Amino acid sequence: MSTRWQDDEQLRVWRLFLEAHTRIVRQMDDDLQTEHQLSIEWYDVLVQLVEAGGRRTMGNLASALLISPSNCSRLVDRLEAEGLVRREADADDGRVKHAVLTDNGFDVLKAASPTHMGGVEQYFTRFLGDHTEPVRDLFTQILGALGFAPDAAGESAEPSDAPGRGGGT
Repeated sequence: MSTRWQDDEQLRVWRLFLEAHTRIVRQMDDDLQTEHQLSIEWYDVLVQLVEAGGRRTMGNLASALLISPSNCSRLVDRLEAEGLVRREADADDGRVKHAVLTDNGFDVLKAASPTHMGGVEQYFTRFLGDHTEPVRDLFTQILGALGFAPDAAGESAEPSDAPGRGGGT
């Protein structure tokens, strides 16, 4: 089996993409931690819950966060200990648990949102200029090739047969 190697420029672009993503997420996490004592992971959970009307099943939340169910459970444990979310059993199936946004969780999200959105602008969107459409089309094409389809707002991607999700981070 032969491997097609990308040329040097393609590899440079790939590595720049990886580095930019990692550094942006770390910087946004630092900003949220400094201003609100809130990690970007916690922020994303709160966003996912508010965009779903305040509650999601644990499995749906894990899928929306792009993490494993066990990691999601541990994350929700920590948020629950801080009073930002609570777990509730499903009324029809006691085996299914929902993560539910608390009033305190909503207040924390509301307070942290300007910091997050400021980071999105400062570290990413201001560099797009008039190039929003081609960048959106590129990411849509990549996600489509992987079998994921962006939601109607083009904000996120889920497998094409799964319900849509909003974009936190």
